[in-house]
Amino acid sequence: MKVLMVCLSALLIGVFAEPEAQHNTRYPSHSANPRPSYPAKTYAKPPVPAYPKPSNPAPTYPKPSSPAPTYPKPSHPAPTNPRPSSPAPTYPKPSGPAPAYPKPSYPAPVYPKPAYPAPAAPAYPRPAYPEPAYPTSYEKKYESQYDYCDPRKAPKCSNNGTETFCLKDSEYPAQEVKYAIDYDPLVLSKYADVADQSADNLVDGLTSLAEEHFDYSDYHGSAFEKGHWVGDEGYICPSDVLYARPLRAVNADGEWRVIVQDIAWPGYTQTQRIETCLFPGASCRTLAPCYGSQCLQKYVYQRMLSFDPCDPEKGIFIDIYKLPSACSCHVQQLH
Repeated sequence: MKVLMVCLSALLIGVFAEPEAQHNTRYPSHSANPRPSYPAKTYAKPPVPAYPKPSNPAPTYPKPSSPAPTYPKPSHPAPTNPRPSSPAPTYPKPSGPAPAYPKPSYPAPVYPKPAYPAPAAPAYPRPAYPEPAYPTSYEKKYESQYDYCDPRKAPKCSNNGTETFCLKDSEYPAQEVKYAIDYDPLVLSKYADVADQSADNLVDGLTSLAEEHFDYSDYHGSAFEKGHWVGDEGYICPSDVLYARPLRAVNADGEWRVIVQDIAWPGYTQTQRIETCLFPGASCRTLAPCYGSQCLQKYVYQRMLSFDPCDPEKGIFIDIYKLPSACSCHVQQLH
């Protein structure tokens, strides 16, 4: 240990003594006799002694095996003087009926009703035109030449009830209809018609001349005949198209009515487009049998000025009729 201390002291003395010689200002660097340079002294580092680690075992202390102390719970004796119990006070109930206090009565306030002057009705000047003179009662000035008066009985023009409308009627009551028109001054406001009707203004992309020349003579309704695949221009379902003016028809309630036409009222007509299937229920043209196609008749409701010969006092009125309007091809659902 002493040797180590001596070496460390000598090393420290050498370190602090050498800078003084370097910083000596007595001898400038450009002197003729420069200071000689000596090599740096090197000292050997003394070895560090290695001490063996002590191999002493750690002391072990035995745990005390004494049982935990138990303390007895203190027992206090019950008090000998219990809390005194005082009885609940009792009050005597009042005798006699309960006093009745009268309700105060306040007079209802009376408010005077405001008096507003009654508004005067506006006075409009009466139009200066003569009122039409209408007949007070329907007077039958003619004798009917028809003996039937059942509105559900089909007339002769219906081919024994097979037709629902008549385009020709030999029993048309022109006299009765004309008298009903003269009796009703408002019939002009009920009338409306487009007399010039054709495919030119009712069918897009088709002329009336082409529609009139449709020929279905080769078609007979069967899907296995030659006429089903060949034929001229026409609809896929053969039909008969008429721009007609019916004289009689069955209304929506199943009763026959007379239609007002120019027979009784010259210059005034009621034109309807009527399209009837030639082969209702037959297969459609140019379609294979596997499609299960079928031609179906379609109808439309039309309103027309009418007359009831069994009840002439009704005059001229508007009635509703179910007329054939189209023959369409329907393809059934394929399963």
